[in-house]
Amino acid sequence: MYGYWGKILKIDLNTNKVSTQEFDEEFAKKWLGGVGFGIKICYDEIPAGADPLGPDNVFVLAVGPIQGHGILGSGRYTISFKSPLTGFWGQSTGGGYVAEELKKCGYDALVIKGAAKKPVWISVMDDKVEIHDASKLWGKDVHDTQEALWKEVGDKNAVVIPIGPAAENLVRYAALVTYDGHGNAGRMGGGAVLGSKKVKAIVLKGSKKNTAKDPEKLKALKKEVAAAVKDNPFAKQNREEGQAMAVIPREQLSLLPMKNFSLGSWPEGARKIGSAGGEFNQVLKPKPDACSNCVMGCHRRVKIKEGTPCDMDGYGPEYETLGMMGSNCLVDNLKAINYAGHLCNMYSMDTIEFGGVVGFAMEAYEKGYIKKEDLGFELKWGDGVAMCKLAKMIAMRSNPMAKLLGEGLKVAAKKLGCPQIAVEKDNAVIPAHDPRAFFSMAVNYATGPRGPCHVTGFPEGSELGIPVPEYDLPPMDRFDDKLKGKAAVAWQDICQVDNALSYCLFYDFAGYTHQMKADILNAITGWNYTTKQLFQEVGGRINQLCRMFALKHGYDPKRNDTLPPRMFEPLKEGGAAGKVPPLDKMLKEYYEVRGWVNGIPTEETLRKFGLDFAIPDLKKVPDGKKWIWA
Repeated sequence: MYGYWGKILKIDLNTNKVSTQEFDEEFAKKWLGGVGFGIKICYDEIPAGADPLGPDNVFVLAVGPIQGHGILGSGRYTISFKSPLTGFWGQSTGGGYVAEELKKCGYDALVIKGAAKKPVWISVMDDKVEIHDASKLWGKDVHDTQEALWKEVGDKNAVVIPIGPAAENLVRYAALVTYDGHGNAGRMGGGAVLGSKKVKAIVLKGSKKNTAKDPEKLKALKKEVAAAVKDNPFAKQNREEGQAMAVIPREQLSLLPMKNFSLGSWPEGARKIGSAGGEFNQVLKPKPDACSNCVMGCHRRVKIKEGTPCDMDGYGPEYETLGMMGSNCLVDNLKAINYAGHLCNMYSMDTIEFGGVVGFAMEAYEKGYIKKEDLGFELKWGDGVAMCKLAKMIAMRSNPMAKLLGEGLKVAAKKLGCPQIAVEKDNAVIPAHDPRAFFSMAVNYATGPRGPCHVTGFPEGSELGIPVPEYDLPPMDRFDDKLKGKAAVAWQDICQVDNALSYCLFYDFAGYTHQMKADILNAITGWNYTTKQLFQEVGGRINQLCRMFALKHGYDPKRNDTLPPRMFEPLKEGGAAGKVPPLDKMLKEYYEVRGWVNGIPTEETLRKFGLDFAIPDLKKVPDGKKWIWA
């Protein structure tokens, strides 16, 4: 079998048993890898009603067939689990150097089950797999843990995947952070899952090389892709300006979140925190730092040594962090945003979720739902210093209010009596792409496999002018309501194929064509996939099973396939003033294209995608009353 080792490493922390599960080519072809492997393993092994922070949850780290071949954009991995934030499907993708190293260890996936009685760290050195005592590491931040384990294994080339205090303390949106914040798998609480299992870190070091079916054809394709990416304007600008380049144009479109999604225009603030006409590069003086097999280097290493509270040496904010912790909180102090993001990295806390929590908390403070005595300090709009204080408090769970805010927006807003100002879906925040500015994102957020997300579905691409021939989708106006449900289906399928192979989504806009990806996959594996088969069959299969996972664990489409109230309040100014997405109409179209009735797959649909094993669960779909956050 080319492109795969055919091996899944399984570690049961209840028994400390290490085993290897083999899979065949049929399994690989059906699920590809990454999130495909993750959803199949989690669906099979996590029982309905399992506590996401209990030993019955399963943590899967997986890659696909393209890692280990020097392919541009292949420096990605996917983690899968039942989300402690939403109670439903949880997945997150990361970059850095993790994906290549897992592949070099001779495995396509790593599965961790059960829970250790005391802190442990796991080492995978080629065929040698060991579980070590991590008691002395517990409480250390991400950087110190990484340094200690590099010293322990005697090799700074080993890949260390640590968790920090936020994950140890089970903040429900704790992230997986690598290399001081380079290539994080941030959303949905994967770090908290490892924290609940008492896994302080995973260390990878391998030396094996995978082979391709047609190496000469693959070599030619790699040259073709390299030439296309080299001449691509997006790739060039991303390389030169970083992700901060998106802040100013997205503010002009009102896509950028501002003041807890209540404001539609913030031009001066956007200029202060953005690049490509803004102050980002002049203030932070960042250095590009690429993931493995990448020529863009959108991650930015930042070092500030000025004798101020904002001094740091790590990774600077990318677009989502600038949007959620900057404009969403009206913080235009770039060094404060940068430092708050650095704290999140050190504590292993998702910056998207944290930014949404801070924006909510600032509005709650303004309206009297949160008091000064609840925090010990004021929390006013634009106060970057207060935001930094709050990051530490939540990570450490240092008082009742900080503990509550670490439970997520829905839980906090319900407790405080202000659900109307919580911009969340299923307890997860809406990320930095306001769906009132691009209507397709509304139906994507409402139905997304992991909830509100732009990485498991990006139909905004069609509204930016990109056609999708595999689904007969033309470019479309962002405020038109036609074909938006179909666009959400198409881009969710495309993104989940990316997350299964696993590719970086940015390369979809940097010169890569869908045909290039299919050709590369076929050259490696010897298969004969068309792009239509990849997206509609494999991507569709993954998304169907993600929905079945959610239903199995209590998801109620009538209640959960929706958006928060603020998304139906029109902005008064800016590039999307007066616009409200017609969700019901788009949702109806989405269901029809998916083959669902009221958000639930039919038996016929499941059989179409080869998911007969999930049909018995249709008869057990709960009415939503048992949902974890009900």
